Amino acid sequence: MNTYCQSVFDQMDMAIESMVQLIRILDEQDLHIRPTPGKMSIGELIAHIAVLCKADFLIGAGVSEEEIDRFYEQAEPAMQPTALETALLENYDFLRKGIAALDDVELMRRTTAFWGGIHTRFEWLLDTQAHLYHHRGQLHAMMVHVMKIEPGVRLFE
Repeated sequence: MNTYCQSVFDQMDMAIESMVQLIRILDEQDLHIRPTPGKMSIGELIAHIAVLCKADFLIGAGVSEEEIDRFYEQAEPAMQPTALETALLENYDFLRKGIAALDDVELMRRTTAFWGGIHTRFEWLLDTQAHLYHHRGQLHAMMVHVMKIEPGVRLFE
């Protein structure tokens, strides 16, 4: 794997591990908590996080909006902590293997998302990292400020 990608994954590994720790604190009832009407519940947020690594890889590969919609429909994990954890780990593994299969030329190839965003495959990886960190922060904030628990999970090294 490209050295720069490996460095990104070293950071993402920690983010994924902290997500697993956060998920393991929750029980099935917690997943239905909806802090803000009209916004995602805790479980819906985790389900989104659980599939985003594969979804973002597919978007970076240039799949159509219809293809990504079909992916989301088929990939939606069951609303159970263990199913969410499994989906997170499997989709992260898909991203790691997909990026590892790209040579440097492919990593620097620009692709266009269905909404018009244009990035190199490496930039899509960085976007995925930012996307993961963003939603992990949301989950942590929900747990602290809504559920009133201190997870005790380190978010950064």
